[in-house]
Amino acid sequence: MDRDVVKPERDLEAVRRQAADWLARLRSDSRTPDDEAGFKAWLDRSEDHRTTFDALTSTWELAGALRHDPKIAATTQRTPARLARRAVLAGVGVSAVGLGWMAFAPEVYATGVGETRTLHLDDGSSVLLDADSRLSVRIDGRQRRAGLDKGRAFFRAARDPSRPFVVAAEGREIVGDGGDAFGVSVLSRAVSVVAVEGQVLVMTPGQPSGRITASAGQRVIAEGQGPARREVADVQSATAWRFGQAVFDDQTLAEALAEMNRYSRRRIELADPALEGLRISGVYKAGDNEAFARSVATLLDLDVRANGGGLLIEPRGGA
Repeated sequence: MDRDVVKPERDLEAVRRQAADWLARLRSDSRTPDDEAGFKAWLDRSEDHRTTFDALTSTWELAGALRHDPKIAATTQRTPARLARRAVLAGVGVSAVGLGWMAFAPEVYATGVGETRTLHLDDGSSVLLDADSRLSVRIDGRQRRAGLDKGRAFFRAARDPSRPFVVAAEGREIVGDGGDAFGVSVLSRAVSVVAVEGQVLVMTPGQPSGRITASAGQRVIAEGQGPARREVADVQSATAWRFGQAVFDDQTLAEALAEMNRYSRRRIELADPALEGLRISGVYKAGDNEAFARSVATLLDLDVRANGGGLLIEPRGGA
C-alpha cells in the first residue's frame, strides 16, 4: 500500500469530531438556516467528510432501532428517550466512528416530584433546578449552552464575554452576556423568562425581528409560535419556588393544583371539572398539599377528603 495515501490518524479524528459536532447542531431544536448552509459547505469540501458523517448518522439511527429491542426495553422505559439513545451510541458508536457520541453529548440532569437540585458548572455558573424538571448542559471552549426541556431553572451565569450563556427552551433562546441571573420556565409549552440581575436577550433563531431584551424586574412570555411579550414582573413571586413557596395571584384552581402537585406525591384532584375555573390567591408551602387543600376548601366553601394516597376536593356536601 502506498503510504502517501494513508491519512494521519489525527486528521481522521478531526473529521470525526467535526462530523459529530455537525450532527449535534443539525439535531438541535435551535438549528438555523446558517447551520444548514454551513453543513452543506463542509460536506462538499471532502469525500471524507461525507463518508464519515454517513457512518456517524448510521450509528445514530442504529441506536434508535436498538431502543426497541426487547432485551433493552426495560432500560429505555426507565430512561428518557434522549438519554437512552445516547447510552446505546456510547456502546456501539466507538467502533463505528472512533469516538462515540458521549464525547459530544451534553450532560443531562433531571429532578423528580418534590426534588430540587443545585448544579455547579465548570465555567463557574450555577443552576438551581426545580422539581419535575429536565435540563441538558454543554460547556466547552467555544460555547456555553443549556436546554430546558421541561420545568424550571434559575441560572447565575458566570461572566465570560467570549462565550455568552445560552438557554434553549421550546424553540426560543435566552442569551446572557455574563454576570446575569435569570429564571426560565417551560410549563404547558409556554416559556417564561424572568430577569433578576443584569439583562437577558430572548430570541427566536432565524427571526431577527422577534428579539426582546429583558432587564432586571421584567419578564418575557412566549406561547407556542406566537410573538413574545415583555411585562413588568413581581420577581419575588415569580422566583418564590427557590425558597420552597408557591405564590398564587388570582390563578385558577386548576393552575394552582398543577403547581402544588409538582412538589408532593400526595396529589390533589378535583371531583368536578366545574371547580377548575375557581380563582385562588395566597402564599403556600410547596410540598404541603394537605394544608393547601384544606385552606382552599375553607376559602372556596368546598370539602376535602382522603382519596387513596391523595386528596380530593369536591363541592360542599358532595353536591
